[in-house]
Amino acid sequence: MDMVKLIPAIKKYEWGTTDFLPLLFGFPPDGQPYAEAWFGAHGSGPAIVKGTGIPLDEFLIRNPAWLGDAHAKAFGNRLPMLLKVLSIQKPLSIQCHPTTEQARAGFEKEKELHATLPRSEWNYQDAERKAEILCALTPVTAMCGFRPFTEVDSILCKLIPFSYRSYFPEVVHRAPQVIRDNDDVGGDELLSLFFRRLYTLEPDALASCIREYMESLRVSRELKDTSGDGLFLEPKGIVMNAVREYPGDPGLFAPFFLNVMHVKPGQAIYLQPGTLHAYVKGNGVELMSASDNVLRGGLTHKKVDVQELMSVMEVKGWRPSPVPVEKDAAGRTRYLTPAGEFMLCEASQGTYDVSGRTSLELLLCTEGSAILVAGGEKLTLGAGDCALVSAGLPSYVLDVTGKVFTASIPPVA
Repeated sequence: MDMVKLIPAIKKYEWGTTDFLPLLFGFPPDGQPYAEAWFGAHGSGPAIVKGTGIPLDEFLIRNPAWLGDAHAKAFGNRLPMLLKVLSIQKPLSIQCHPTTEQARAGFEKEKELHATLPRSEWNYQDAERKAEILCALTPVTAMCGFRPFTEVDSILCKLIPFSYRSYFPEVVHRAPQVIRDNDDVGGDELLSLFFRRLYTLEPDALASCIREYMESLRVSRELKDTSGDGLFLEPKGIVMNAVREYPGDPGLFAPFFLNVMHVKPGQAIYLQPGTLHAYVKGNGVELMSASDNVLRGGLTHKKVDVQELMSVMEVKGWRPSPVPVEKDAAGRTRYLTPAGEFMLCEASQGTYDVSGRTSLELLLCTEGSAILVAGGEKLTLGAGDCALVSAGLPSYVLDVTGKVFTASIPPVA
């Protein structure tokens, strides 16, 4: 046996939708928000090997050959990736994830506090880095990385002219010279200064900023809530959707100092450690490092440690773009990222001869159906089904009528 099906761990969070995951995975909707489906060996929600009742983490311990020798040398018996389906009705918290070095140092630094602090108060849940890629199944709106300072300065001058001058005088004073000199380094310094000041304002000052901001958005005829086709939220729409739940949150300004991305179905965004971001609306397949390290930066009722957040966050103005792709040897679409612990491919409408395998793989069918054939084994996948394929299987043929995502570990150099 080299192929089995997995049953996902379903997660209910308040930002989830009520219908997408029930329809995909075939369980009745009950009006509750279903946000994530996990296919992995994560201790907080391991998938179950269908027909056995065995959690995937335990299954891999019992069957280490499924991971393969190359995997064992690089990662031991740990599965370093986690495959998810996300269904987003309301914005997730603004957040950032650490690099390996930051995670190890932060986790070690907090060890003494672990015995006395509840886990929800830890900044670092483990000593692992966290990167992620999200591929859109439906139109997805996301915030990703800081806009260039010149753009942020122009926006602030228009939306909060009084508050900008009153509460951010250092930024306002230096801005003209930085802009005139096309000084990107200086601009990034001012972005950092603005962010720190915004997130450490006294409550009365922050409330004053938000009042001016919301009034400017309310009367603006230029700014729209949604894209022209109605498929995506624009910055103003993100704010209007969030302000009811987070009326005094500095993260309300994020849609105008972070880039707002409109990710079309089939496109993907990659978030490397240090990137401040938030998924806002839509449905997608996410593949990420199997880490719980999240430092939050607003639009949340959970802990926000501004000092620690800024120690891991990269403040650099840039313009993100969808992840580039290429065809792999089997003809699948491979999403190109620098991640060493995961790799995402997509196959649709066709037959794929997959050979030269060295990694365990997760194959998730998100629409239509697919048939996996290897030697004497045959496995049929319908929408919502996920197969686990052993690294010990040298090759297989995948016949797809619909769409299948494959999560694997990149070859070790």
